[in-house]
Amino acid sequence: MQNLETEVLVIGSGPGGATTAAMLAEQGHQVLLVEEGADLSIDSAESYSIAEMDQKYRNGGLTTTVGKTNVTYIEGRCVGGASEINAALYHRPHDETVERWAREFRIRDFTPQGLGDHFSALENEMQVCRRPGELSPNSRLLQRGSDKLGWKSTEIERFWSYANKDDRAGRRRSMTETMIPRFRAAGGRLQPDTRVRRLLFEGNKATWAEARCHGKTLRIRFKDVFVCAGAVQTPTLLRRSGVLTNVGEQLRIHPMVRIAARFPDALNDPHWGVPVRQVEEFKPNLTLGCSHSSFPHIALWLGQEVEDKKAILQQWRSIAVFYAAVCGESTGTVRSLPLLDEPFIRYDLSERDMSLLGEGLVRLGELVFAAGATEIFSPIEGQPSITEPSQLERVRKVPHGGKVNITTIHLFSSCPMGTSTVCAADSHGKMHGLDNVYINDASLLPTSPGVNPQGTIMAIARRNAARFLGA
Repeated sequence: MQNLETEVLVIGSGPGGATTAAMLAEQGHQVLLVEEGADLSIDSAESYSIAEMDQKYRNGGLTTTVGKTNVTYIEGRCVGGASEINAALYHRPHDETVERWAREFRIRDFTPQGLGDHFSALENEMQVCRRPGELSPNSRLLQRGSDKLGWKSTEIERFWSYANKDDRAGRRRSMTETMIPRFRAAGGRLQPDTRVRRLLFEGNKATWAEARCHGKTLRIRFKDVFVCAGAVQTPTLLRRSGVLTNVGEQLRIHPMVRIAARFPDALNDPHWGVPVRQVEEFKPNLTLGCSHSSFPHIALWLGQEVEDKKAILQQWRSIAVFYAAVCGESTGTVRSLPLLDEPFIRYDLSERDMSLLGEGLVRLGELVFAAGATEIFSPIEGQPSITEPSQLERVRKVPHGGKVNITTIHLFSSCPMGTSTVCAADSHGKMHGLDNVYINDASLLPTSPGVNPQGTIMAIARRNAARFLGA
């Protein structure tokens, strides 16, 4: 058995963990950053390819919740976590959301103004920007449809960099491109391919982490520990360690449905990357946007039962994928079960969330027909294609069960912060009742933010790390 020792242990290298580790290392702390997945470059595989899913996604991106309607969710499993595989869309949360969180969860020193200072610093550090030059073809479709309907739409800012205004694809500013290099430059140690199984305690103080690395047991001694493994793995690790109070009880997600729509002309060009325009009209409850429309993704979102699928796919450049995402109100649970290596997640979509998903499908249909679509391939298995707006009511009632592929890439709230009775951690991420255990990732978000969460996760992580440093 190998033993390591550090002043601060950070478990998980996604946006929360990488931000925490970099800030602490830059202030002179001895920090060990442990990551279950491999240390890979942003270019190790083509984005959204099968090879990338195999390299960087947990279970190849096919993990599901259990409930009346299963939800397939995606977790990054590599150095940099979800930042290595997402579209890197950047939002600040609505002021009303921050104020509601502070009020309902009794989060101290938590205001839009105070958090705004951390967002401003983050925007500068990460060079948040919009794509320069003209819009991508799919974004132009979304803008055309929303303009005709009188709906506001916006090209979303991103954690991205572009060489010049003619650079169509640009480069994602993921954690391996930003915070991880900063962490290493400050003297931090990175330990990839290492899965922490549990924390060991002496009274209310965690003293050791027990891990597995390349089939061997590894023990890590520390003074303080930040658990930043994500909204599923953080509560799993804590519960496996015997920390149960308010841990894994309030998981929330942004449920998402997608449609594939056919247009008269060829529009897909892989050189444009992911289109990032969204309809603002119905936020925060409902977000409509462009999705990745590569050949494999179109094949997936056409559905299993569509007729003449091979012939349709020969015209894939004329087909685009769009999504509707809901600010979910449902809550789920995360459990660590004996003898099972993976967590067990129970999540039942509420009737309100199912109703919003149906409304989202109808709104998407209105949007793409206004943009010039000639056919929508129904996302509800067994239904025929939709060829005119009057047929959209077919998809308003989203059935429970496996007839609709409901997914999410946004999970949070499994260990909410604050001083109310439902919170696992205090107003700055320190766990209630424990002397030296902190959470600093998506788990802390009290409820669904209604926007892409990476910016919010990083700003809160930055705020909490500054508090730990005494700033």
